[in-house]
Amino acid sequence: MFRKETFVHLLVGIIIGSFSVVFLLFIGKVTGILSVAVAAKIPSLSSLLLFAFKMFLVAVLEETFFRGYLFTNIYDGFKSETVTKKQAILIAVMLSSVLFGLAHIGTNNASLLSIIFLSINGMVWCIPFIITKNLGLSIGLHLSWNFAQTQIGFTMSGNKAVNSFYSIQNNGSDILTGGDYGPEAGIIGLVGFMMMLVLSITYLKLKQV
Repeated sequence: MFRKETFVHLLVGIIIGSFSVVFLLFIGKVTGILSVAVAAKIPSLSSLLLFAFKMFLVAVLEETFFRGYLFTNIYDGFKSETVTKKQAILIAVMLSSVLFGLAHIGTNNASLLSIIFLSINGMVWCIPFIITKNLGLSIGLHLSWNFAQTQIGFTMSGNKAVNSFYSIQNNGSDILTGGDYGPEAGIIGLVGFMMMLVLSITYLKLKQV
């Protein structure tokens, strides 16, 4: 866990996750489905650092449990002479990610759609772990995705942003913006998930060159 490679993956994950959230802001503003204004009061450095530490702990705990523990144990449990390695991986990815989505059922304004989209989110964060057998990249993506959303001004998993850099209002339909739950329950969130996946795989392929 604490190898140099882990910290490199973590840093790259933070960059990719942050870029993906900024990309959502750009897409939303250009298409007109979001209205963006500079917030009247920006967060202080102390509040930024405190929230970043909180999101780091959340990312470490959730990635360790859902990817490091659940995925690994489901995969080991299904792997047998009758179930191929690829089939066991697919089953483990699906089950661990669906459980990740269901774990958010108690969050504000959660819905069937938000659970489905968060299950897809879980799959995106599981793939780097499968490739690297290292949680660094997944933790970095998770940390920065949550942190950047809230600090930019998005509602994150039903929790409205407080003391963010921007004030964001939804103009488009809920299916596009995610409505009161935030981008994670909308098409715009799926765009962010796919951006994280593409950039993560690109990084890992370039790293092997």
